[in-house]
Amino acid sequence: MEKRLVPTPRSLADVDIRSREIIGRGWGMLERMVFRHRRFDGTWSDEVTRDIYTIGEVAMVLPYDSTLDAVLLIEQFRACGLVWDRATWLFEAVAGIVDAGETPPDVVIREAREEADCEIGTPVHMATVWSSPGGYGERTHLYAASANLSGTGGIHGLAHEHEDIRAVVVPLAEAYAATQDGRIADAKTTLMIQWLMMNKSRIA
Repeated sequence: MEKRLVPTPRSLADVDIRSREIIGRGWGMLERMVFRHRRFDGTWSDEVTRDIYTIGEVAMVLPYDSTLDAVLLIEQFRACGLVWDRATWLFEAVAGIVDAGETPPDVVIREAREEADCEIGTPVHMATVWSSPGGYGERTHLYAASANLSGTGGIHGLAHEHEDIRAVVVPLAEAYAATQDGRIADAKTTLMIQWLMMNKSRIA
């Protein structure tokens, strides 16, 4: 059978950036880029303008207790729903921004402590994904890690980062069911739970 999922060889030589300017800066950065790119037939595209919003590079972890067959999730308010006139408190995996000098595994170990008072084992890499590639520059590294989740839970977070985080431990089967019935609406967390359902034997 023909292999079709082979990435087309491409590099920055196949992108002609005409202009790049910062049009907004706050917690993140909004850039307007005008560019052309190489088309699949070898010709150049027309000029395209795109606004790209980037907060940073992110790492996420799903702590898993094989004895309990349970995972740790956190719940917190997210501003995304305000765009749609909705109040969005979302269940998600533990996450944090990768600061200068840190590696993604460093981040998930630190964030598990800060967001859930949870010590995790060596992070196992699931995937590195683009959160929303049409207009969001965030690149996210996804991990699972072993943890003893007995007695874990409660309210956590750093006050100076305006964090108000509720940590909950739930059976993996329930977490998976929540990806099906809408209780879990974060795409990355959904992906991580589905990965763990198929690969939990890899998390010692």
